[in-house]
Amino acid sequence: MANPLPRVFRLTGSVGTCGTNNPDDVKLLQKMIIHAGYNDISKHAVRANGRCDRETEYAILWLQRLQNMSPSGLLHPMETWFFKMFSNAITPGWRPQHTVGPLHVREGQITFDAEGKDYITAVAPFRQPQRMPNFSRILHWPGKASGVTLGRGYDMKHRSAGQIQVEMRSAGIEEYKAIICSKAAHLYGREAAIFVRDYGPLVGEITHFQQVRLFETIYPDYLKLAEYYYKTYTSGQVIIINATPWININKKIKDVFVDIAFQGVDNIKTLTACVAKNNKSKLIEFITASSFYMSYEANRKRINYLK
Repeated sequence: MANPLPRVFRLTGSVGTCGTNNPDDVKLLQKMIIHAGYNDISKHAVRANGRCDRETEYAILWLQRLQNMSPSGLLHPMETWFFKMFSNAITPGWRPQHTVGPLHVREGQITFDAEGKDYITAVAPFRQPQRMPNFSRILHWPGKASGVTLGRGYDMKHRSAGQIQVEMRSAGIEEYKAIICSKAAHLYGREAAIFVRDYGPLVGEITHFQQVRLFETIYPDYLKLAEYYYKTYTSGQVIIINATPWININKKIKDVFVDIAFQGVDNIKTLTACVAKNNKSKLIEFITASSFYMSYEANRKRINYLK
C-alpha cells in the first residue's frame, strides 16, 4: 500500500503575540513544536495546553530566528512553508522513493558510492540508525574532526553560511532546510555532533535527486583541486620528471586520485609521483603499501575499482 503524502498542518487564525490564539490552533502548534524535537533543544519546554503562554511565544520567536525571519512572535495561517517544516519533521512515514537501482552521478561514482549508504528511508525521527550506519540523506556527523554533513560528503566544516545556502538551493533543496543547515557553517567535532542531534529532525530527509545534485555541485571543486595538486608537482617536469600530462591520465587512476583528495591525503607528493606513472598496477601497490590508505579501503574499494 502506497504511503500518503505528508499532511501540511494549517491554522485557522494567527498564533502568538497579539494573535487570535484560538485554543485549538495553539494546541496544534504546540504539538507540532514538541513533536519536531524542540523540547530536546530548549530549556523553555512547551506544553500542549492550548494557551499561548510565555514558553509558546518564546518557541515561536526561536523558530523565526532559526529561519532568519523577522522575530515578531506571531504566526499567520498563510505561512504554509513554515508549517511544512513541521510536517516533514513529524511524518516520517512518507518519502519519495528511488526504486530503479543504484544512483548514478555524471562524475566521481567511486566517491559518491563510498560517501554514504541509501536504504529506502531513514527511521523516525531522522536520526542515524545504529544498526545501519552511514545513511546519507539526513544530517549526520561522520566523526572525529568532520563537520555536519548532508548527502554524499557535503561537509559544512569549511563552508560559510552563504555558501551552504547557495549550494543547497542549486541542488533544489528546500529553502528552510538550506537556512537551518547554514547554521552549521564551520562547526566540527562535538559541536557538529550536537547540531546533528538537535536540528536533524527539523531538516529531515533530502530526496535521492537532491542528493545527486548536491554531490554534482561540489565534485567539480575536488576535480580542480586534484588537478591543481598534480600540476603543482609535475609542472615543467621540475619536481616529478617524465610525468604523464593530466589530460592523458587513465580515467580510473584519475577517479581514485580525486577520491583521495576528497577523502584525505597522506603525502601528496608521493601520491602524485605514483599517479604520474599512469599505471594502475603501480597505484594498487602504492595503496596496498600504505597503512593510511588501507585503513579506508574496506569502504572506498579503490583497489577493486582499479583492477
